[in-house]
Amino acid sequence: MRISTRSEYGLRALMELGQAKGAMSLRDIANRQHISLDYLEQIMPALKVADLIKARRGAQGGYQLTRDAAEITVLDVLAALEGSLDPMTCLTSAPLGSEPDAAVLDNCGASGSCAVQEVWREVKVAIETVLRRLTLAQLIERQQAQFGGPIRTHQADHEILRLAVLG
Repeated sequence: MRISTRSEYGLRALMELGQAKGAMSLRDIANRQHISLDYLEQIMPALKVADLIKARRGAQGGYQLTRDAAEITVLDVLAALEGSLDPMTCLTSAPLGSEPDAAVLDNCGASGSCAVQEVWREVKVAIETVLRRLTLAQLIERQQAQFGGPIRTHQADHEILRLAVLG
């Protein structure tokens, strides 16, 4: 399974909001995280629909988290930006927030009689378990402890120094 830049940038934007004392403009987030403002504008509506962020208008306006960063899991963010995290189409998702073992195997005629499908289910459960356990607050803490501040780009070639989400 490959996680898109949409989710990576969404997580990084939420990390900025999680550290902010008040609302932040998209321009400020984009500048601090070296993300295209246009791309960030495409990501934010999905986070708003998922009730992870809210927008405030006015001079002190901008975006902010709808709840504490310790209450937002990486799974919440990826589900909002990627949709299903099923590694194969033979799995269907249980409702978000249910236990990982609640995954329903019914999108394949071989359901219940396929050892390969059982492997994909184990992969799905393992991934969702890790992502459900890891909060935005923990990512922020990890970023500060390991790198001393926000993600930065290398001056010479603009390669992103990536945050090790699962490491």
